[in-house]
Amino acid sequence: MKKAKNTLGGGGFDEGEGMGRAEDGGVDRPGRVEGSGSTRSVESMLQEISGGGDAPQPANAPRVGKYDQLWQLSMADPHTGLANQLLLLDRLTQALVRRRRHGGDVVVCHINLDNLGEINLDLGYTTGNTVLCDMSRRITSVLRSEDTVGRVGGSELVVVITVNDEQAVGPLMRRLQHTLDEPVMVGGKGIRLHASLGVAVAEDSESAEEVLARADRSTRVSKR
Repeated sequence: MKKAKNTLGGGGFDEGEGMGRAEDGGVDRPGRVEGSGSTRSVESMLQEISGGGDAPQPANAPRVGKYDQLWQLSMADPHTGLANQLLLLDRLTQALVRRRRHGGDVVVCHINLDNLGEINLDLGYTTGNTVLCDMSRRITSVLRSEDTVGRVGGSELVVVITVNDEQAVGPLMRRLQHTLDEPVMVGGKGIRLHASLGVAVAEDSESAEEVLARADRSTRVSKR
């Protein structure tokens, strides 16, 4: 398994470096992000369009009413309940705005489930979807409520973490790595997802799309 140049302990890590390769193969509870100043989140605008209602809840929570239907259709991945790309980009953009105003770090972890396609072909799409959803739940369970997990492609997941101290990322990433190493049990059989991870720490001048692209590149490097 490849490792980043620095470990993820107290010394922090190299931004943009691949996290390595894990084995194993989930539903999100992305933290609520409020717009600040002139920057408004898509969640607040969606609530306004729907005529108000309760505050946004995790994407996997039971939902009823007009706001909830709009949420599911526009911001949640239909298979896993994770944030979709629209919501993920909005959450990341809001996090970057807060970072510039209040400090701290925004960390993006890109996860590619390398053999999910093979699982779909060999064991069927029902099994593949079960594995994907179980892994999404696992990833969510080891993160904090203020973190966001999103699905940006068929086999691509992204985690957005905001921290005041970069050293706090190490324990979170180690728990994530351990989760990815555990097989998923389907019908009494353990199935392993092989996952490549890449990490990028946002820089002052970067947009949400640029940070995501850099994390994606670091994942590709880790697979070599």
